[in-house]
Amino acid sequence: MGPRLVFPAGEVPEIPAARLASTANEREPLLFWVHTGRAELQISGRTRSVTAGAAIWVPAGIAYSIRVDPGAVAFPIPLPAADLPPALNRVIDFEIPADWQDWLVHQFAHNLGFLRGETAAGAGLIELVAGVHSDADDNSPSYSPPRLPRSAETLEIARTLLRTPSDDTELSRFAQQLKIGVRTLQRQFTEETGLSFVRWRTSARIAAATSYLAAGREIGWTGSQVGFATPAGFTRAFREHTGMTPTDYARANRRPTPPREDETLAQGVALLSEEGARSGSVPAPPTIPASGTWARVNDFHVVVWIYRGSARVTFGDRTWNLRRGDAMWLPAGVRNSVEIAEGSLLLPLGSQPGASPVTAPPPRVLHFAREAQAYLLHTVVANYTHLRPEIHDPARIARLIRSAAAAPLPSGDQADPVETILAALRKNPADSRTLPDWSARLGVDEDLLLKDFVAATGQSFPRWRGQLRMTLARAYLEEGLAAGEAARRLGYAHASGFTKVFIAAHGMSPRDYQRRGWRGAPEGLIDP
Repeated sequence: MGPRLVFPAGEVPEIPAARLASTANEREPLLFWVHTGRAELQISGRTRSVTAGAAIWVPAGIAYSIRVDPGAVAFPIPLPAADLPPALNRVIDFEIPADWQDWLVHQFAHNLGFLRGETAAGAGLIELVAGVHSDADDNSPSYSPPRLPRSAETLEIARTLLRTPSDDTELSRFAQQLKIGVRTLQRQFTEETGLSFVRWRTSARIAAATSYLAAGREIGWTGSQVGFATPAGFTRAFREHTGMTPTDYARANRRPTPPREDETLAQGVALLSEEGARSGSVPAPPTIPASGTWARVNDFHVVVWIYRGSARVTFGDRTWNLRRGDAMWLPAGVRNSVEIAEGSLLLPLGSQPGASPVTAPPPRVLHFAREAQAYLLHTVVANYTHLRPEIHDPARIARLIRSAAAAPLPSGDQADPVETILAALRKNPADSRTLPDWSARLGVDEDLLLKDFVAATGQSFPRWRGQLRMTLARAYLEEGLAAGEAARRLGYAHASGFTKVFIAAHGMSPRDYQRRGWRGAPEGLIDP
C-alpha cells in the first residue's frame, strides 16, 4: 500500500491573490519569474504585465511592488550581484525557456539556505538575460508575444491567431472545427500558457501591434489591423498590457526602416514566437546538482516535499526513499538529514514549533497528486518570502500533514523523562551531565532511560547531544560569533576541541564555514 494521498481529487485549495509592497533589493538584483498564470510588477511608474514563462530582471536599488493574480504562482529570486555585465544595469523583460524552469526553482530553493553548497546564479542565466538582449535599446520598452501552448489543438489555434491577429473566431467555433470540447481547450490554454483563451488572443494582438507601431504605422490603422473594433478599446488594452499608450510606445520605439511589403509584421511576430525558443543563442541550463542538508536536530517539526526526482531522508536510525510528489513529516528533536539526487528538487512546505519527539506524531510519508503542485509552490513562496496573500496561514500545510500522521498524546501529568532531558539541553547545550547523571537526577532506571531515549530520538544520548551542538554551531557562526565564543556556549572546554569536532562533521573549519558565506535558513525553516 502506497503513501496516503493528501488533497484527493477536487479538494486542492484555490490559490489566492498575493502582493508584495514596495521594496528594493539594496545589494542584490531580482529575477521575477511567473511560473503559472499572470502577475503585475509596478516599477518606475510603469505597470508591467508578466504572464506564465516570462520574467523581469530588476537591478539592485530599484523600488518595485508586485501583484499576483488568483490562481497564479510567481517567484521573486534574488541573485548574486558580483561581476554583472553592464547590460544588466537596467530593467529587462524576457522569456524563460521551458528547460530553464526547474533550474530556477532550484535557485530559489538554494537561496533559502537549508542546502549544502554555495549559491551561484550560473553563467548560463546571465547569458540568457544579457546576451539575448545585449543589442537592445536601453530606453525602449518591449512586449513579447504570449507563450505558445503545447497541445496540438491549442497550438494550431495559437498559430492561426499569430498569423492573423484580427481573427475574431470564438473558441466554440474552433472547438467545433477541431472536434474537441470547449472546456478542454479552455483548460489547455490556461494550464499551458497561464492565460485564458480571450486574454491570450488579446496579448497576441498587442504583440503584433507593437511591431506595427515601431515600424511607423498609424495608431488607428494598427488597432483595426490587429482586431480592435474601436480606437478607445485598443488604447485601453494596449495600456493594460504594456503600461504605455500606443502614442508613447510608438514615440519610444519607432524604427527608421519600413517593413517589407511581402511580409506582414504580424507574421514576423508569429515567427519570433515560434522560433525564438529554438534559437542557438539561448544557452542550456546548468545541471541541477546532487545536494542535501547538513545533519541536524531541529527544535521544530518540518514538512519537506519532493517536487522533482527523488531524495533519501535519514531520520534517527531509519531511512526513507522519497519520489516525486511525496511529502514527509519530520518531528522535532531527532537527527535528520536529506540527500537529494542529481536533477531533483526538494522544497520545505512549512513547520510547527515543537522541541520534543515524545509528544509529536512519528515520521510519515504522504503523497500529493500533480494537481496540487501549483498550490504547493504557492505555499513555499508565501511561507518563505514576503510575496504572500493579505491573509496567510504559514502553518496550514504543516497542520494538515501533522493531523494525517497524528498519534495519541501520552496521558498523565508527569513530565516524560526524555522530554525533560531534551528541553534542558536545548535551553543549555553546554550542560555536561551524562545519561547516568540524568538517570539519578530523574529517579529513572538507567537502562530503561537509554531504551526510551533511543526510541524517541533514534540515537544514543552522546550522539544526539553532539548533533544538537553542531546544529547550533552553524547558527552561531552564521550570526557572526567567533569560534571561541561558539565553543564556550556549546560547552567545549577549548576552542581547539570544538574546531576538531566541527571539521569532522563538516569537512571544513569554523572559519572556512564563515568565509564561504553560508546563509542561515529563514526563521522556522530547517535550522534553529
